[in-house]
Amino acid sequence: MLDSFTLFFASIAVIIVMTLLNFLTWRTNKSTPGTLLYIFYPVLLLGAVIGFTLIGKTHNLIVISIASSMMFGASIVHSLAICQFLDYRGIGFKLLCSFTAFSAVMLGYYSFIDPSLRERIYVSDVQHIAEAAFLLFLFIKYARKPYPNGTIVYILILTLVGLSFISRSLFMVNIEQPLLLQSPWFSSLLFLNGVIAPMFYAAGMALLCNERREKNLNKLADKAQKDLEIRGLFLSTISHEIRTPLNGILGSAQLVMNQSTETRNKAYCEAIINSAESLNLLVDKVLDYASLDQSDEALYEEDIEFKTWLNNLCLLLSPLAEQKQLKFELVCNIPEQACYYCDQQKLRQIIINLVGNAIKFTDHGIVKIQVDLISDRQLEHTIKISVKDSGPGIEKDEIAYLTEPYVQSSAGKEKGGTGLGLAITSRLLEKLGSRLEITSQLGTGSVFSFTTTFTLGELSLVEQRHQNKDYLTGLEVLLVEDLDLNQKIAIEFMAEDEHKIKLAKDGKSAIELLQTHHFDVILLDMNLPDFTGQEVLKRLQRLEHKNQRTPVLAFTASLSPDEVKEYLALGIKDIVGKPIKQQKLRQALSDSQSNQTANIAVELVDTLYDETAAETLTSSFSEDEVSSIYNEFVLSARTKLTRCQELIDQQPEQCIKLLHRQASTALQLGFNRYGIELKKIERRLLDNKPHNNLLDEALELWQRSLEQYLKYVRGQLS
Repeated sequence: MLDSFTLFFASIAVIIVMTLLNFLTWRTNKSTPGTLLYIFYPVLLLGAVIGFTLIGKTHNLIVISIASSMMFGASIVHSLAICQFLDYRGIGFKLLCSFTAFSAVMLGYYSFIDPSLRERIYVSDVQHIAEAAFLLFLFIKYARKPYPNGTIVYILILTLVGLSFISRSLFMVNIEQPLLLQSPWFSSLLFLNGVIAPMFYAAGMALLCNERREKNLNKLADKAQKDLEIRGLFLSTISHEIRTPLNGILGSAQLVMNQSTETRNKAYCEAIINSAESLNLLVDKVLDYASLDQSDEALYEEDIEFKTWLNNLCLLLSPLAEQKQLKFELVCNIPEQACYYCDQQKLRQIIINLVGNAIKFTDHGIVKIQVDLISDRQLEHTIKISVKDSGPGIEKDEIAYLTEPYVQSSAGKEKGGTGLGLAITSRLLEKLGSRLEITSQLGTGSVFSFTTTFTLGELSLVEQRHQNKDYLTGLEVLLVEDLDLNQKIAIEFMAEDEHKIKLAKDGKSAIELLQTHHFDVILLDMNLPDFTGQEVLKRLQRLEHKNQRTPVLAFTASLSPDEVKEYLALGIKDIVGKPIKQQKLRQALSDSQSNQTANIAVELVDTLYDETAAETLTSSFSEDEVSSIYNEFVLSARTKLTRCQELIDQQPEQCIKLLHRQASTALQLGFNRYGIELKKIERRLLDNKPHNNLLDEALELWQRSLEQYLKYVRGQLS
């Protein structure tokens, strides 16, 4: 053990550092209760340490009293600061103060009336034990959940301090005053209470303040979100309330103008009508912006032939340009039969807003829509849509603010308007995963553009269609599937047989499509992000929709006997198992339109790695794409399984979703045993059955599967 002289200076240095750290913590968190009082704790502790060190050289009762009083005072200040921080107002602190006062009286008794060093040490130890017990009670009961990290630090040091003082009070033998500093009990407690504890306390308070600040920031974020929702609701409500009298004004003014014969009155009526129409436009824009604040709806993607769709949209916009004698043209540099899955309503609003702005601010020259193909991959195209005009241009320092609501450029203020058009456009592009880019030159014109990636529709997926008398073609199919890989493979297979496909990525979107469109067959994934397939079917039974008699095919890798019975009991016509096999999919789609009995059997080779899986993928993807799919899965599988282990007890729902996606991909890529094992774990979690160490076993199975796959790859390379 270190000598007392060294410990003395080490303790002084550490306590001074603690004082500085406590001051900095308070300076950063001035509004946090308890942080200011916490600065005085190390100050009193420093005085007590100096006093107890002097006691070893001189048996001065005054020094003893002062040092003990400062130690007890530090204890009270420490406890009060923590109580203030945790907003604790219980009786515990009063009991600690009463016990500390009683300890001070007993200390005075054993100092002046019946002097006894051993008893004084015993009284001091018991008071320290009481302080540690009280603070442990506070942290375990009141701080553990809101401040987990700071609580760990405090519980650790308080437990160590409490046990140390209990040990000294129980096992320390009688000792004389001159030998006090040489006692290992004194030096060890000085090291713990004067060197180790202050560092833990300073770190603990800093952690508590950080966690409190983070908690406050989360509250502010929640409040901001609620304020946003309230603002949107207010804007929607007030806009609707304005619209009602506004329509009355418009109607009345038009009636008066039609019935009036005086030119002067007609001029007034026209002014009223023009003003009301401007106000009506403002109300429409405010409603659009408010709906964006409140709406978090999923994209409604459907298959559109893009060039035809753009041409039809331009037919609506060209009269506006013709009225201002502007040249209006469309330059579309994409394949003739390009067909994309996109949310055409949102895309339509974006293009109309941009073209409308361009026409509004351009008095002479041209307004042009240009569409360029940036990237051409097998199953998706990245395109850039630009709206160019020969208007007055925009100042550079104004461009950065144009997408903010109610902000207009200098030209915008001259032309009038709400300042909401570009704000709405920018928000819509965010929902599409894109952003608005603006370039402009004064006197020359402006370019508003955005880049986005679309999944290819059925017309673009297959260049030559195959007619096969053995299978039905041209069915209207609703594909309900959330996994991108399965979507692309299924669309590729069905496109070969000219099936027209609409895609839904969750149960809610599927139900909406089934209420508005009629389909020949529904291909339904039984494990969706929001509902199970069973829940989708049960909800449909309670709704009016256009597909009461439409056959449903289960699209799933969950094929236990009990699950198959459940599917059939719900009226499901057939089951298309995962991994997806083209022959089975074709047969199931054809059989769905007849009275033929479904073939439920799904063949799945019991192997670590099925080499035929890669061949199936090659029919839908290029070799590079297949390689990328396998690489991404192999590199991330262990990490995702480890993530499942972290989530399985605390967030089982998230774990189930992750397991479902991993299992489906594993089966599609040929890791059959591994995929089946993940499905079993998913089923146990869904049934609330114990999972024990199943994920550890799955990890071992993955390792063996990976070895088999790598062996296959090496064989292919050689």
